[in-house]
Amino acid sequence: MTRRGMDLWSTNGLIAFASGAAVAILASRLLPPVVAQAAGTTMARDPFGALIDDHRHILALLNEMERTRPDAAFRRTQLLLRLKRRLAAHAMAEEDVVYPLLHDHAHEEEDTRRLYGEHADMKMHLFALEQMPKDHPDWSGRVTELRRLIADHVRQEEEVDFPKLRDTLDPRATKRLSGHVQREKALLL
Repeated sequence: MTRRGMDLWSTNGLIAFASGAAVAILASRLLPPVVAQAAGTTMARDPFGALIDDHRHILALLNEMERTRPDAAFRRTQLLLRLKRRLAAHAMAEEDVVYPLLHDHAHEEEDTRRLYGEHADMKMHLFALEQMPKDHPDWSGRVTELRRLIADHVRQEEEVDFPKLRDTLDPRATKRLSGHVQREKALLL
């Protein structure tokens, strides 16, 4: 083995490698939210439109899950994991950014509590689906219940809550909201 090859496995070489790996891991977790917030703020994307796009994607995943056959356990598992990831990022943005603004700026305290509660119900449905065998006869029915819950929740947000909040925000606050929504979603996506 050459002297150069031995340097890689020396104490200093291992420390340098570990330090570089730690910086890379840290950067991979910290940079996406920062970049997403900056992009969301500078590109001035409509935060409500982005959340509505998420709603459409989530409902499409649920529709696809409902159409799966009982013998497609792998496909059901795959779709459920995709749904959980997308729903978690979306819920985090709403719970940490949108709902507090709805509560404080639009003064919709009761609506906000109900929305948080519906998110909790969705999480319990997801847990039940995750625990249930994917070929269980009740699996599709449970997906249908979850889709109905989410569809009703989406309708309330899109027709009532988002318009109320939009009316209370000036363009600058809407731009900030866009950046914050993108940052929160980037933490999980």
